[in-house]
Amino acid sequence: MKLNLIAILLLSFGITNAQKDSSMALGQPWPLDYCINYAWQHNLTIKQSEISRNIAENNVTSSKGNILPTINGYAANTWNYGRTIDPFTNTFATSEVLSQDFYLSSQFTIFGGEQSVNQVKQNKAAFEASKFDVEISKNNIALNIAASYLQVLLDQELLTEATNQHRVTLQQVEHTQQLVTAGSLSRSNLLDVQAQEANDDVNQVNAQTQLDLATLGLAQLLDIDSVQLFKIAVPIITIPDNPAIDGPEQVYFKALTSMPDIHSAELKWKSAEDAKNAAAGALYPKLTFNATIGSGYSGSDYQTYVTTQSVPVVTSAGTIYIQEPTEVAGPLITWGKQLTDNFNKSLSFRLNIPILNGLQSNMAYRNAKLTALNNYYNYENSELTLRKNIQQAYADALGALRKYHATQKSVASLTEAYNYTKTKFDVGMSTALDYNTAQTNLNKAQSDLLQAKYNYIFKIKVLDYYQGKPLKL
Repeated sequence: MKLNLIAILLLSFGITNAQKDSSMALGQPWPLDYCINYAWQHNLTIKQSEISRNIAENNVTSSKGNILPTINGYAANTWNYGRTIDPFTNTFATSEVLSQDFYLSSQFTIFGGEQSVNQVKQNKAAFEASKFDVEISKNNIALNIAASYLQVLLDQELLTEATNQHRVTLQQVEHTQQLVTAGSLSRSNLLDVQAQEANDDVNQVNAQTQLDLATLGLAQLLDIDSVQLFKIAVPIITIPDNPAIDGPEQVYFKALTSMPDIHSAELKWKSAEDAKNAAAGALYPKLTFNATIGSGYSGSDYQTYVTTQSVPVVTSAGTIYIQEPTEVAGPLITWGKQLTDNFNKSLSFRLNIPILNGLQSNMAYRNAKLTALNNYYNYENSELTLRKNIQQAYADALGALRKYHATQKSVASLTEAYNYTKTKFDVGMSTALDYNTAQTNLNKAQSDLLQAKYNYIFKIKVLDYYQGKPLKL
C-alpha cells in the first residue's frame, strides 16, 4: 500500500479532533486520530523539530539584543611583586603593591549597514519557517501512522473474507461427502473440494499472519510495548454513488494556503534574502559610539607633605645653611578618596571603514546571494511539485473510482457465475474443478474490490488533505 495513497487516513478519521492526552488504555480500540495524537506527543523526531523551533525563537531574541547598547563591567584585584610601575602613581615600586581597577563601558552602533536589523528579519523568517517544519514533521509521522493503520483495516477485511470463504468451503466438503456417499458424485470430486478447503485454510492462515504483522508494525510506529493488548477501532467507511471530485486547479489554489511545505519554503527564501542584506551590510562603514567610566586604587599611593630642612652650602665666606623644601611620605591615601581622585570618563566615536579584509566580506555576500537564489528555486520547485502531485492525485482518484465501479460489476457477475456453478455441482451436473475455478475467480474479484475500495478512499482523501478539509469520512 503506497504511502501517498495512505494520506487519506490522516483526513479520514478526524485528526484535528485528536484527544489532548494519552490516557486511553491498551485493550481499548484506538481510533486513528488517537493514534496520531499519541505519536505527536511521544515521537522523538517531532520533539527534535520542536527543539529546533525553540532554538530559532531564541535566535530572534538574540538578534534583537544585538541592536541594544552593550554595557559591561570590569573589576580586578592585583598584587604586584618585585620592581614594577604602579598603575596609578606611575612610579616604580619594589615591594608588594596592591592595585584595584573598576570600569564600566558601553558601546552603541549608530550605523552598521543595517546588519543587525536584517539579522532580526532573517531570524524571524527562519523562526516562522521552523514552526511550519514542525507541522511537516507531524504530517510525515501522521502519514506513516495512517499508512499502517489503513493496512490493518484492509488486512482485517481480507481476513474476514478468507474466514468466511473457508467456512463456506467446509460446508461444501460436508455436502460433497453426502453426495459421494449417495452415489451422486465420484470420489474424485470430493478430493478436489477437500484440496480447495486445504488451500482456503492456508489463505486464512496467511491473512491472519498479514494482519498480525500489520498490527505489530503500527504498534511499533507508536512505540507501544504491550503489542498483544493493542487494537484499533474500525470506522464505517462508505463510498457515495456519485461522488463529486474537485478539479486539480481548484485543489491547487486551496493547497497553496494550507500546506506547511509551501509556507516553510517561502519563509526560508525570505530568510535567505534577509541574510543576503545582512551580509551586504558588512561592506559599509560602521560607526559606533563608546563611553567608559572607571577608577582605581593603589596600595602605594601615600599622602606627601612638604617640609624644610637645613642644607649646608660651602661658599668663599665659609659654610652657610639654607632651607630647602622636601617631600615627606605621609599615611596611605584612603580607598574612598583614591576612587574619587582616580575617577575618569571618556566618550568616543569610532568609524570602521572596510578596505581590504582578504575578500571575506565580498565572498560572504556573494555566497549569501547564491543561497537566497537557491532557496527561491526551492520555493518555486515546491509549488511545481505540489501542482504535479495534485494533478496526479486527481487522475489517480478518477482512475480508482472507475476501477471500483468496474470491480463491483465484476464481483456481481462472478457471484452469479459461482452460484450457478455451485447449483450444478450440488446436483452432479458440474465437476469439482469447475466449482473450484468459479470460487477462485470470485475470491480474487472480492479481494480486488476491497483493494479498489481502499485505493479510491485513499486517493480522494489525498485531495481533501491538500484542501485542508476536515479529516474525517
